[in-house]
Amino acid sequence: MDRDASRLFVSTGFTAGTSQVHHRDFPEVRATGSDPKDAAQHLSHQLAKALDSALTTWRREAIQNAMADVQAFLEGE
Repeated sequence: MDRDASRLFVSTGFTAGTSQVHHRDFPEVRATGSDPKDAAQHLSHQLAKALDSALTTWRREAIQNAMADVQAFLEGE
């Protein structure tokens, strides 16, 4: 599994002083936090919830790859 932190997009959150993060393959799954790393941790939880409802193997693999990219982002890769 290729981990690539550049697949995550960081933007300004809805309120001042917050950040929003989403994965390029799942733009509908977004998370907000006090900083990019906090938002990425929330995104990881959101993706884990999505994994619970993934019905096909390819969808589960895509979500797992996105979760690995979030982990790479959190580790600073």
